[in-house]
Amino acid sequence: MQNKYALLFFSLLCLTGFSVSAQQLTGKLFSKETKESIPYAAVQIGENYGVITNNEGEFQINVDRFSANDSLYFSSMGFVEQKIALKDFQPKSSIYLKEDVSQLENVFLVNRNLSIEEIMTKVNENLDKNYTYSLKKFDIFSRKQSTTKVLDMEFEINKATFLDKSVRKDFNKSIDSLLNVNKNSTNTSYSESYTQIFIGSSLDSLKVDLQKVTQLKDETKAGDAEDFSSQVFEKIAKNLKSKNTFKVKSGLLPIDDSLEVGESFRVKENNDSLLTKDVKSTHARSMKHSANLHPGKLDFVEDFEAYDFTQEKITGYQGEMVYVLNFIPRKGRAKYHGTLYISSETFAVIKAEYELEEGEKAAGMNLKFLLGIKYRRNKNTGIVIFKKNAQNTYDPIYLKSSTQDYVYLNRSFKFKENTDDRSNRIKFKFDLLVENESYTNQELLIVKTEPITAETFNSFKEKEGVLIDKIKKYNAYIWKDYNIISPEKDLQEFEY
Repeated sequence: MQNKYALLFFSLLCLTGFSVSAQQLTGKLFSKETKESIPYAAVQIGENYGVITNNEGEFQINVDRFSANDSLYFSSMGFVEQKIALKDFQPKSSIYLKEDVSQLENVFLVNRNLSIEEIMTKVNENLDKNYTYSLKKFDIFSRKQSTTKVLDMEFEINKATFLDKSVRKDFNKSIDSLLNVNKNSTNTSYSESYTQIFIGSSLDSLKVDLQKVTQLKDETKAGDAEDFSSQVFEKIAKNLKSKNTFKVKSGLLPIDDSLEVGESFRVKENNDSLLTKDVKSTHARSMKHSANLHPGKLDFVEDFEAYDFTQEKITGYQGEMVYVLNFIPRKGRAKYHGTLYISSETFAVIKAEYELEEGEKAAGMNLKFLLGIKYRRNKNTGIVIFKKNAQNTYDPIYLKSSTQDYVYLNRSFKFKENTDDRSNRIKFKFDLLVENESYTNQELLIVKTEPITAETFNSFKEKEGVLIDKIKKYNAYIWKDYNIISPEKDLQEFEY
């Protein structure tokens, strides 16, 4: 569906630790003191290459480019870093990290005791210096889980001059079948991808090398309001015989005076591939606008005066002293609670954990009675982790977000063919109602970051896209040559 209709339809990862090959090592991290697993810990070889443990403390890392004398480094906030030579690493190892209590004895290393207000002010003052993404290449693994609960779904044609009486019955039958499959259903899908992103001299210049995409999805069901709308419009397009454009209105609102129905309504005939241009636009928006990539855009950083902060302790992470600040809402406009981890030297946000307060909404609009549209984001939690690079700035190494959205769409649409032959002009009108809740969990692992030259950026040529590897059950072998986030149990066992 074209971008101009996005508002109307709210377009608004075998077993864990699969058998070790010559290239892939797997294991799990635990706290030596508590014996609890350590999620989101860094597992690295060298400065700019590594993975993150998943929510269950598990990891897998491809090491085919390294020698037996190279070492894996394991680090997590508040723990002593540990290293193990590849030649000494045992398959499916359990690694125990010791808590770094010595850091509390080194508080004197901080130049002076700063107030929380002073710390947060310095965070904001140093944002431009600490986070810069120009002339860089990122290798990114992405995993997305989407679950949609269809609460209600209706479609009714009020007028359709393009439908002969002989095909009207079959058309309505196909629509009823579509409704029966989707109404009151719950659909879960997974998608994974590995992409290289090249950034030029500014965030406005970006190129994408889409390398691999997998999809685990029941395509007979609609994933969301847009999916259902596309399925309906595909059926309309199959019955619509016109080379002319159409005037389109929804209620009193004109949408388009010259809509090319075949292009705008028809679902992509080739849905087995993912186009570079589509991935590029998504990453371009993220690089420019995502608060996770730009801590200054995080509500509790940008508007820190609306929050109450308490300093928990000072700890260490990968050679840096770190302030640990908890925050809760103080003023009405504050929406989140969580924890910030801030470098005492550079005042960079190294890690942020946040969750939307109960009863708050992260975003939304309610035009239900005026325009038949309602949207609300009822849940928004996230984790973002950064690491200092050789240039003493910070690059993201892991991002995780979980959202819950409610969407209600109840609209009437009118189409009138643009033709001088009024007696045979095609007209049709239909009512569409879709109400659903969607739950999305997305993780990004930045496997590798490296600086590039303007010449490298300019010389890179994008390809059109890549074929989607569609699967019915998770298969870890697909990713044997890549660094990814180790799959959790739900994904390992999911199939349809």
